[in-house]
Amino acid sequence: MNWDQTSIQALAEAQSNWVVEAEGDCLSISNDEGIDAFLYVGGQQIIVESPLFAKSAVTDAAALNDLILRTHQLQPLTTVGIKSIAGEDYYIAFGALSAGSHDDVILEEVNTLFANVGDFLELYAEYLTVETA
Repeated sequence: MNWDQTSIQALAEAQSNWVVEAEGDCLSISNDEGIDAFLYVGGQQIIVESPLFAKSAVTDAAALNDLILRTHQLQPLTTVGIKSIAGEDYYIAFGALSAGSHDDVILEEVNTLFANVGDFLELYAEYLTVETA
């Protein structure tokens, strides 16, 4: 099955611990721990991402980037990148999968992202200002 926003929204809304809202061309999904993820359905892939923290909150970007490049593969199905959001750069956690993926694979991707966000924040906390960590 090739997914579109409507079909993925129905799948996500069936999850009792998620709150799902359509926001333009993406879905906003929040779990019961207050972690937000954004899901985009493209032609051949689905991207799920969650903002971690603003780049401006990082105290030593070179050291943090080195740590990310050495450790991001330790968290399954998720990697870390930098994305501009509303004109400000943010570190984000994200995963990508085929638009033809089975529904259980999509749910696993989102649930794994939710789990990994907390781990990334804990791992990178020493490089963040106190207000952000």
